[in-house]
Amino acid sequence: MTMIKDGRMKRWLPLFDLLYILALMLFVLAGVANVPFHGDEAMQIYMSRDFETAFVAGDFATLTQGPPYFTDDDNQLRILNGTVHRYLVGFARNLIGVGRDQLMPRPGWDWGLDYDFNVETGHMPSGSLLLAGRYASALLLALSVPVIFGISWHIGGRPTAYLAAGLFALHPVILLNGRRAVQEGAMLFFGLLSVLIGANLAARRARNLSGWPLWPLLAVSCTLALASKHSALPFVAGALGWVFISECVHFKLRRMLFAIVALTLTALVTAAGFIALSPALWSDPAGRIGNLLQIRQELIDSQVITFSDGPMPIQDRFLGVFTNPFMRSPQFFEAPAWANYEPITREIQAYTGSLLAGYPSGGVLGLALTAAMLMGMVGLYVPRWRPRRDWAPTLGLSVWTAATAGTLLLSPLDWQRYALPLLPCAVLFAAAGFTIVGRWIMLRSKR
Repeated sequence: MTMIKDGRMKRWLPLFDLLYILALMLFVLAGVANVPFHGDEAMQIYMSRDFETAFVAGDFATLTQGPPYFTDDDNQLRILNGTVHRYLVGFARNLIGVGRDQLMPRPGWDWGLDYDFNVETGHMPSGSLLLAGRYASALLLALSVPVIFGISWHIGGRPTAYLAAGLFALHPVILLNGRRAVQEGAMLFFGLLSVLIGANLAARRARNLSGWPLWPLLAVSCTLALASKHSALPFVAGALGWVFISECVHFKLRRMLFAIVALTLTALVTAAGFIALSPALWSDPAGRIGNLLQIRQELIDSQVITFSDGPMPIQDRFLGVFTNPFMRSPQFFEAPAWANYEPITREIQAYTGSLLAGYPSGGVLGLALTAAMLMGMVGLYVPRWRPRRDWAPTLGLSVWTAATAGTLLLSPLDWQRYALPLLPCAVLFAAAGFTIVGRWIMLRSKR
């Protein structure tokens, strides 16, 4: 009788999985309208004018202009930012009948002006325009929930998947940035999709199953991740690194040589695809990438001078790897002056007082989640604790995390958005930590 009940339960489990994921996706979308405004949203919406330039007028000469790059000029904004989000926002605008002639003046939000003057001069997007831009990002964030569910399944099966998906979809920092009309929703979705495809490819090859259709899919997802936001590079490195480390664990010379060649080709196709989706680089890809790195460095230097007391000390950057995931409250703005803008503070108070903002950061819960994360980091390397016998998923997650943490150690700014790529890794380790503790408690109770 027990076996019959267990069999029926197993048949219903996929439905429970689906309902759980859908509920989390709806939660992500439910709070879009309530998110406090950020000036970069206006900039991203303004740059969505490139959708008409590219797909309506076919005016690629405008999109491919090279130097000079003046501050907040269209030319500079094109080379600094990814293309995927701005095209999606342009498409969303056209769906609701808002043309480029109804957009704000250049550059969307003028950071040289205060909040009130930006509003008076028409730099604040209308409600419908702002929502169109936000949903273009939030829909991709919602689609990231089943993706993180799939990645975590490789780490520890269904229990870890349920925990990771919940921790991800309810994470206040992920919700804040993914719901806004900025590039983070696209970066998270395509970046996590790349890691999931890499994990699936590694698992199939470990079982001697054909994985050839996944190679082009991996290249496409990595391309879209980089074209969404340049800081998606750690996701790409994590996806390719997951496959490589799995080949090392299940070493066979011929398979290893094939994997090295396939990974190299995938990386080359990704680079070519990124350039193909970035018209700002077309006129001279090598030269324009050099321009991009130079302009990015100049921007960071100016931000350090304007918005901080100097570069963040290396010890603080290292500590941030462990405190950013669960111990810090959401950073609603980076410019200190925004703390004095009453409309913004009012929006922040209303949002943080809502259940739609996600679980609270810091405090007892933050400590528990951080402890679980550390437990996962250690426990996944203890064979009798690890949920999976295979070493490859643990090492794959570790390679991905190391690549992400390395980029954070290079950042001189203590801006929470820059730590966003680390949060999925932290969520996965925390979910694994809770799984390990749960299994230990169950084993103890049976004795």
